[in-house]
Amino acid sequence: MDDGMVVEPQVAQTFGVAGTSASVGTTISAAIPAFVVFFAALRLRQPVSRLQAFGILAAFVGIALVAWGRGDAASAASQTSLGGAALVLLSALTIAFYYVWSVELSDRHGTAAVAAWSTLFGFLALLPWAIWEASHVPFTLSATGLASALYLGVMVTVAGLFLWLHLLRTVPARIAASIQYLQPIIGVAAAALMFGDDLGPLFLAGVALVLAGLTLTVTNRRKGEPRDLEPGSRQTQSRGPGTADS
Repeated sequence: MDDGMVVEPQVAQTFGVAGTSASVGTTISAAIPAFVVFFAALRLRQPVSRLQAFGILAAFVGIALVAWGRGDAASAASQTSLGGAALVLLSALTIAFYYVWSVELSDRHGTAAVAAWSTLFGFLALLPWAIWEASHVPFTLSATGLASALYLGVMVTVAGLFLWLHLLRTVPARIAASIQYLQPIIGVAAAALMFGDDLGPLFLAGVALVLAGLTLTVTNRRKGEPRDLEPGSRQTQSRGPGTADS
């Protein structure tokens, strides 16, 4: 497995976020589900109807409203550079392609194996960067910091990646990808509960669009229209005896 496909999106996102405002970075990153659907249609032959595509677009617009409702537009523009936005976009494209490519790999080698090797190669590739930063940036070890690192490593990275890859193999990419639009909404709502952040009208309008978009995305085709191909159907048909599974 190419560890560059694991590391490059994270590196591009890290440097890209440094050159964009929070709202701009969130909006660009919100295109990841749409890119996942696009690559899945190309590589996995998973069809998407116009109504379902419209639902994905509506959810994307909803996330944009949520993001831009969190800050001043003029301030966001001043904090954003073209290079930073380009890096975030590059990260979104490579992440989406990696997700779809991982479905093909998981179908041949099993979800657990792909998640494990991805995590291992990602750790090894990022280790020199971490050592360099630790040698140049002062830091102190604390119980809270160690607990946060453990949570991010085990729950978010390992368990989260395994569940995400399993989901992509189980349901069509358009459904799995559209669920990602709930992530920033949950994050903003959690911030409001924990830190008392205000939820303005743009947030409510964005949530309504996201929910409407999700409803359209999971809508089945009308009778008489061809049904969706099963997730990974191209690879499933090529399986032979003894092919690994999750």
